[in-house]
Amino acid sequence: MKIGIFDHVEKLPSLSLSKQYSDRISLVQRADELGFYSYHVAEHHHSPLTVAPSQSTYLGALAAVTKKIRLCPLVYVLPLHHPVRAIEEICMLDNLTEGRLDIGFGRGAPVGDELFMWGMDPGESNSIYEESLEIILQGLTSEFLNYAGKHFQFQDLWMELKPYQQPYPPVWVAGSPVKAGELGSNLISEGTISDLPKVVEKYFEVRSAVKVLNTESQFLNEPLLGVSKRIFVGDRSQSAIKRARESYEVHLTNYRKPMPNGKSRRPRIMIESEIGSRILPWTVDFETAINRERVLAGSKIQVSEYIHRYIADSGANFLLLSFQWGDLSHEEALETMEMVADEFIA
Repeated sequence: MKIGIFDHVEKLPSLSLSKQYSDRISLVQRADELGFYSYHVAEHHHSPLTVAPSQSTYLGALAAVTKKIRLCPLVYVLPLHHPVRAIEEICMLDNLTEGRLDIGFGRGAPVGDELFMWGMDPGESNSIYEESLEIILQGLTSEFLNYAGKHFQFQDLWMELKPYQQPYPPVWVAGSPVKAGELGSNLISEGTISDLPKVVEKYFEVRSAVKVLNTESQFLNEPLLGVSKRIFVGDRSQSAIKRARESYEVHLTNYRKPMPNGKSRRPRIMIESEIGSRILPWTVDFETAINRERVLAGSKIQVSEYIHRYIADSGANFLLLSFQWGDLSHEEALETMEMVADEFIA
């Protein structure tokens, strides 16, 4: 079982931005020393949910101070990136890390608010995503880029930079076992331990069908499949759950998109709802998050028992943990991270 770290890099108003960056870089350096497999950072804009909206800039800084840990944007929201610029950034980061880069691709949140805020039509997000992904994978593997689509057109565009890893860095998909299976990529999904065997089964079902039809696909030989969870460990169960609840409430409010006069693009009071079959993260209250295993909180014994069950029963081979979320401090995150490493990383 490989264990990685997922991070939004949420804003901490009590710290200066420079201090927060310094602390987070220190946290990732320690994760590198402890042997965590990978560090994944999300992309969001115009909210307290992240103070690292430029993933490439942030990961470039981390590349310079780490040695072994793999670094990954999870995900590049492709409708917000010009695909040629994305190709160049991927090649730069892959070479700066000497092959420690993974790359995640997605189309963004289902409500599409960030696309709308940037003057784009959220209804176009999927078609832009599909074109961009095709262009990026072609550009990473071809000397010249040629493409004619609805959104992008290129003719004989020289791809000067090449990735360090061939044919390109390992790919991640977040959310959909179907899309991940079609690409033969790694997958980060959601769900309980009991949900995961079906997710894994669906992934391999799709992967097998596509691989038979398309022998040229660059499928990973040993894909990593798992879920992302927020985690907090305390000395005692009650106090740990109380602190996790406090921090989770801050995490929920960080999804807001502030507007003038104290208004917000999203309501402060949030209840569980769904768009299609996908639960929006800012609508899940703490009790639901605990019951659906989105948040792991408790004593060292309780959390360790859960991770052991995950390893034994989920059918997954990867676990992605968030250590610093809401208003958890650098010290609190570090303490939990050290516990997980001591127990589960050789």
